[in-house]
Amino acid sequence: MSPYLLIGFGLLFFMLVGGIGVAANRNLIPQKLIDHPLVFALSLAGYTGTWAISGALSIANQGGYLYLAYFFGTSALFIFSPLIIRPLYSITSAFQLSSLADLFSFRYKSQTAGAIIACFVIISVLPLMAIQVDKMAETAVYLNNPLNSIRYEQYKPWAWGFISFILLLSILLVPKKAQHKKNNGLVFGSACLSLFKLLAFLILGVVALFFVFDGPQSLETWLYSNPSRILQLNSSIISNNARTLIVIFFAGTLAFPHLFHLTFAEKPTRRVIDTASWAFPAYLLLISLPILPILWAAQANGVPNVDYLYALSLGFLTHSPWVLYLAYFCMLSAATTSLVVIAMSTSQMCINHLVLPNLSLPRQITLFQNLQLARRILIGSILLMTMLVLEWSKQLTILMNFSFAAFSAACQFLPGILALLYWPKGNRAGLILGLLAGFFCWLIAILLPMIHEDAFGLMPLLMKYFDLAPNSYFTIATTACLGVNMLVFWLVSHLTKMTEDEKYAAAICAQDSLSLPARQKLTAQSARQFIELLGLALGHEEARRIVEQAAGKLSIQPEETSPFILRLLRRQIEADLSGLYGPTIAHQIISKHLPVSGEATTNKDIRLIEQNLENHKHHLSGLAIEIDKLRRYHRQTIEALPIGVCTLGHDLEILQWNQLMADLTGQSPKALVGAHLSMVHEPWQQALRDFLHRTLAKEDKVPLSFDGHTRWFTFFKTRADAEQALFKENTFTIIIEEVTETVLLENEVLHSERLASIGRLAAGVAHEIGNPVTGIACLAQNLPLDSDAPAVKDTANMITEQTTRIRKILQALINFSHAGSSQQGNFTQAVNLHDCAEDAVHLLSLEDKTLTKTVTNAINPTLQVLGDPQRILQVFINLITNAVAASQEDPSIVLESQLQGKLVVLHITDNGEGIPENIQSKIFEPFFTTKLTGSGTGLGLSLVYSIIEEHKGNIRVVSPMNKDTQSGTCFSIKLPLYQHERL
Repeated sequence: MSPYLLIGFGLLFFMLVGGIGVAANRNLIPQKLIDHPLVFALSLAGYTGTWAISGALSIANQGGYLYLAYFFGTSALFIFSPLIIRPLYSITSAFQLSSLADLFSFRYKSQTAGAIIACFVIISVLPLMAIQVDKMAETAVYLNNPLNSIRYEQYKPWAWGFISFILLLSILLVPKKAQHKKNNGLVFGSACLSLFKLLAFLILGVVALFFVFDGPQSLETWLYSNPSRILQLNSSIISNNARTLIVIFFAGTLAFPHLFHLTFAEKPTRRVIDTASWAFPAYLLLISLPILPILWAAQANGVPNVDYLYALSLGFLTHSPWVLYLAYFCMLSAATTSLVVIAMSTSQMCINHLVLPNLSLPRQITLFQNLQLARRILIGSILLMTMLVLEWSKQLTILMNFSFAAFSAACQFLPGILALLYWPKGNRAGLILGLLAGFFCWLIAILLPMIHEDAFGLMPLLMKYFDLAPNSYFTIATTACLGVNMLVFWLVSHLTKMTEDEKYAAAICAQDSLSLPARQKLTAQSARQFIELLGLALGHEEARRIVEQAAGKLSIQPEETSPFILRLLRRQIEADLSGLYGPTIAHQIISKHLPVSGEATTNKDIRLIEQNLENHKHHLSGLAIEIDKLRRYHRQTIEALPIGVCTLGHDLEILQWNQLMADLTGQSPKALVGAHLSMVHEPWQQALRDFLHRTLAKEDKVPLSFDGHTRWFTFFKTRADAEQALFKENTFTIIIEEVTETVLLENEVLHSERLASIGRLAAGVAHEIGNPVTGIACLAQNLPLDSDAPAVKDTANMITEQTTRIRKILQALINFSHAGSSQQGNFTQAVNLHDCAEDAVHLLSLEDKTLTKTVTNAINPTLQVLGDPQRILQVFINLITNAVAASQEDPSIVLESQLQGKLVVLHITDNGEGIPENIQSKIFEPFFTTKLTGSGTGLGLSLVYSIIEEHKGNIRVVSPMNKDTQSGTCFSIKLPLYQHERL
């Protein structure tokens, strides 16, 4: 192939890949297609790089079936997704962590840990990048000189050209500014190249099987005549190296930045992750199928020992240019996706952990505004370091072994990752010292022997002392380095203490562990203040964008002042900043500009704990489900209690507010739980404050006014001291019971007792007054007999009339004092309704002299009903009293009657303001009143209704009587007519 033609194809490839990336970033490709789970699974295949092709062919040629260790180790991570991928996905998505350094920095709360991880990740990944650049450059020369030996100087220009191509493509796909959304160009471009790589490699396998060999039968014949090839494959798998290699490749898959970035940083959904757990291993299975046919095709035709280029040799063996081009672009696709993703992911990691933490605040702000330029510079720096590593390794002729060193270095991150998920006691000191010890051993036992053949005498000494075979030395050395790392990590973690921040992060990350976040008071009092404070670090516009974005995710209004909601907003802002600038810088910004109060506290945010349980209720299992059911049962019990229950923290934050409290106050638990007591409406706020300040644990019959009406409540208070509380929290639980009916009933009983006393007094006074009145009446009757003077007769008549009036009044008092003495419903007396009404008017006129002019008694004097005269009298008194009270100016009350068959219908009509329609159904209910506080008990009409029911009658109200003026009320009473028995 001509070099110019190769360059032309390369430019065409660059334009095609770049065009796909730009089209995806500019939404020219449907988002539904980009978000498809299979597209995501294909994008993950960008991790495999040339290892899945040339690397696997080289291992298969030299190590037989050991090449499967790469595919098994990589697949194992996704096959065991519930143990590793899903937990990590939950953590990284919740806190916007985009790299392994972010994850370690967040879990171990250490800027130093993040920086060390970033450095070690770069050290681990640079050899892989250098190998891929080297192989692609060597391939370019091999296309023109397949049979000649190739020296580095021949393809060095191609290496620089290829690295420039990767640089341009990476720069093209860098987002314009820091953003939380998926990099569509990177994801979709990686998926397209991975699909092409798979299809191309499968086609190459078919070419090897059917065009180099003449089909499966021809291949079987060749294998039968060359049994050494099968023995070579089987011999290597028997050794212990296979298991160690699987662990090494497993760790590399988890730790290398490109797969971590594609798996977690590109915002996949849980459904997408679940699909990838089987789709990605299936991809690896398919791409591993052509390895052996291609290998045997090259071996059968005596291709020179450039095993990593066996795929390209198929083009020469079949004398087909299109097979040659297909093989070349297959390898180019593999190397391109791997190198671009590595360069972009490591550049972001370097900014977050090596650049930003070492800059002052003004320089950080400047860098925030120019992150695109900074990432491009770092991408160029990383690719330049790749070339320097390539140059150095070529001088020492160690590049081929360098790849194994890279994977063995990645193993050193495995203890920290497993501890992050399954060992909450691991701390930052143990992690850092363990990593340093492990990498020091790796440097001495693995890297040094690669640089110098016998590691200056160390390697022979170790092999002799431990009786190791040459081919097992590196696997044993990797295991030993990993063991040193784990031992130091465990030992130091047990000897040193964890900070509170570490414990909190460990509880969040650890599986089946309940995080107990501290409930602290923020200095900022509203979401708007968040913008002002963050503007000092990020600039006003960027701060506003960040706060509004976080508030939108939580559906928070800018005027929100609830402490709990503001803590949620602060957590969300920190997570979003972590996705942009890394957890270290995010924590620094939040701690400095959105600080909590300086008061030390161990109070736990119970509301947040319950919210987390609600969010993860479908992921609980075993005993956790039963405990959650018990929690829900107790919560529902409190919610259903017929008394109000609220719990307040020592800072007066509302921690609990049951449904009856919501009914009493008109404020829902959703609105108040997590808010400050100051958010409660009056009169409840002041009542709760006053009760909290009192030392009494109980306060009876506390009156509270609501729109002119008084209701009474009993308050109980319990306190949970920090020493005894489950969450080490000083809290107050207040129980509120409404006792309005009890108080009104007690008042009515007292009123009845007073009335009874008055009745007894009236009866006694009436008896005492009655005797002298009778004497006066007798003397007045005798006066006309003693004198014939007209004046004396007139005076005697007047005295007689007044004594008669006095007797009627006294008789009415005596009758009223006997009210209620009859047995209910057992009536044997005929009651004259006109006379009962007259007695009621006389009694009420004692208090109001004008009442006789106000009330018109037009009841037919002949109408009688069977009943209790005292109770009928009480009906008239109550109805006339209410009518007078409702008619404040120029009152006019009319009492009328009419006969309807065997029923007597009474009408008590007034000209008052009328009764509103919305309360007419309530006026006969006990304790209902429209009078001002202290002016009525609300039992008058209820008693009237009860008496009429006892007399087998009914009562109804019609209001207003005058539709034009909306005034006047009429109470209509129907009672059975009393009829005399005929002989």
